[in-house]
Amino acid sequence: MVERLAHFLTGWVEFEVRGNGPRFFNTAAKAGVEFWGFSRRGERLSARGTPGDYKRLRELARRSGAHPTIVARGGLPFTTARLKRRKGLVVGAAAGTAVYLFLSGFCWGVTVTGAETLTRLQVLEAARQSGLSVGAPLREMDYKATALSIQNRLEGVTWLSVNNNGCFVEVSLRESLPAPEVVNDREWSNMVAARPGTILSVEAERGRPVVSPGDTVTAGQLLIAGLYEQELDPYSPPPDEPYQVLGAARGSVRALTYREFSVEVPQEKTVLVPTGRRSQAALEVFGLRVPLGLAAQPEGSFRVWRSSTAWNPLGRALPLAWEVTTWETCREEAVLLEEAGQEEAALLALRRLQREELPPGSKVVEEELSYTGEGAARRLKAVCRCEEEIGLVRKISVE
Repeated sequence: MVERLAHFLTGWVEFEVRGNGPRFFNTAAKAGVEFWGFSRRGERLSARGTPGDYKRLRELARRSGAHPTIVARGGLPFTTARLKRRKGLVVGAAAGTAVYLFLSGFCWGVTVTGAETLTRLQVLEAARQSGLSVGAPLREMDYKATALSIQNRLEGVTWLSVNNNGCFVEVSLRESLPAPEVVNDREWSNMVAARPGTILSVEAERGRPVVSPGDTVTAGQLLIAGLYEQELDPYSPPPDEPYQVLGAARGSVRALTYREFSVEVPQEKTVLVPTGRRSQAALEVFGLRVPLGLAAQPEGSFRVWRSSTAWNPLGRALPLAWEVTTWETCREEAVLLEEAGQEEAALLALRRLQREELPPGSKVVEEELSYTGEGAARRLKAVCRCEEEIGLVRKISVE
């Protein structure tokens, strides 16, 4: 290894010898010339030597009747000579190295891991407000202080760290678990029906259920009792005084209920009609947006959307993106809906009303729709059978 390094530093030439090769090499050895890398190509002998020793071979070749010819050369002196003739290549390599060293001190991308209820955009916005974004200098960044600042800007985060991997930064976090519902066991209560229906299932966590699947209940009827007496064993003698249990009733009672929904939709509707469109391209480099063009935001009503395409070599997004912003100008226009359009708008309004009024976890299992009215207004009435939670906690008052 040391010998190869020495040959590279001093340079080497490889030559072939035609004629009396053995006499040539013997004469060179007596003159103190050193060669290495001997080989034979047919009738020709080849070897390697230093450039300085090769200059001494002319007289030796003439006396021995041989003709050496250079076939290859290499090493540091020859590489340096080639680079001197290509100054642009040297300057470009030096400039590229300088640019790389300069840009390596900035953030090229931020990734988020561990977010569940929080969105990636929320975490990135908190990081941006804390000084961490694409293009931020990394050499002067205090990662512990940045992590604490991001955590203070996000709710429900119990742990957060900021780690760098070269020019990229990773924000890792852990969100807190939702606090369990606190049940006041000292507050006596029953569970009653919030509305009439047919019981589908009863699950009592606390208290004793007094209804069974298939029973029909009315609004306010007792479902799960928080106050109840001991159940007597028919095969054992009854106690002198059966004990009573008094506490908070908790559980789940699902029932099949009957509901009616009604919505009304006018025939006239205001819509936005597109009148024109303009676009503007921009180049985003390290978080800096460079507009390419003179397009400006239009006045009045308009829609806007952006499309961004990042340079993504080898599956890793780099801080270089092509962004196109499009504005679509609009004007408000009143249109008269046909009967089919009114019915479609009424159905959408009905679905919104059902989502607002039905408890979470409910579903409509059957419905009958009827449209009435013509012209100025169209009314939609829905008679529905719903599966929903009807249990309602009601406090027991003791006077």
